[in-house]
Amino acid sequence: MPTIKDIASAAGVSVATVSYVLNDTRYVSPDKKERVLRAIRELNYVPNAVARGLRVRESKTISLIVSDITNPFYPDVAKACEDYAREFGYTVNMVNTGDDPQRLAGALEQLRKGKVDGAIVTTAMEADRELLRQLMEEGYPIVVAHRPLERFAGDMVVSDNYRGGVLAANHLLGLGHTRIALMTGVPGSTVSLLREQGYEDAMREAGVEVRPEWLISGEAKYAPSFQATRALLQLPQDIRPTAVINISDIGALGILDAAYDLGVEVPGELAVVGFDDLFIAASRCVQLTTVKIPRYEIGRTATELLLKRIAGGKPERSELLTLPVELVVRRTCGSQTSEYNVSEET
Repeated sequence: MPTIKDIASAAGVSVATVSYVLNDTRYVSPDKKERVLRAIRELNYVPNAVARGLRVRESKTISLIVSDITNPFYPDVAKACEDYAREFGYTVNMVNTGDDPQRLAGALEQLRKGKVDGAIVTTAMEADRELLRQLMEEGYPIVVAHRPLERFAGDMVVSDNYRGGVLAANHLLGLGHTRIALMTGVPGSTVSLLREQGYEDAMREAGVEVRPEWLISGEAKYAPSFQATRALLQLPQDIRPTAVINISDIGALGILDAAYDLGVEVPGELAVVGFDDLFIAASRCVQLTTVKIPRYEIGRTATELLLKRIAGGKPERSELLTLPVELVVRRTCGSQTSEYNVSEET
């Protein structure tokens, strides 16, 4: 394993300069700092204290990393993190990445700098796997939440996205719909992929064909979902969907507005189902049928697990916690305005 002396030799600086860069304790010229950082990367250097699993100091701060701070999905997650962290004297630093891998890497670098004691990552994509693996091997506490990663060796707290896709599709099939479209979300997101898989399996089980035209990206956002709806409703009458599932409530609002603009009656001519059960879904003017995702529970459980790792060091085995989902039935699929819940066992 390389040492500070090896880094100093490779960078052509003194051992003291390397120490200043590692601990951020004194000004180092940009040129020297870059040489030191380059040597650290090339030699794959891990500070001895971290390699031994020791904590030099505690910041009493954890990071909550989200993809879009303006998305109403995240406030409940953040509130749960803050509520639980405060009980143990921790504060929460929320970082917005916009699904930019470089911004995620920058946020996680705060672990190495000692600015935060651990991180909850809700934005994980397959491309981020190696970075997360390396940080965990270096001994940094990380919990992946919301977006699961396949074959991931670390702790994860997620909802049952596959079951959600099954519940949404089965409900519409039970109402007699056979032309059911699905608006997918962020490309590469396992949340979107699992919900899509649940939808497709439910359709296949019912003996209903899924036409390629019915799988269209709404990016889990309002504007792309609005435009995607216009495209779906312009399909030939014999293949035009009579029902649409969007993997987010925000996207489902785009469907409702596009249908309104085109004079398509909801739910008479088009049934609509969303995901998340945001507060606006239950408003009287919307009454959106949706799959309820336990956002607060995801945030609290992830924070509880992260603080457990911070206190106890690297675990012998990781945990995968999958939280149940519910279908909340309202007006937009043609059911009664008064809602009722369908549990995951339905």
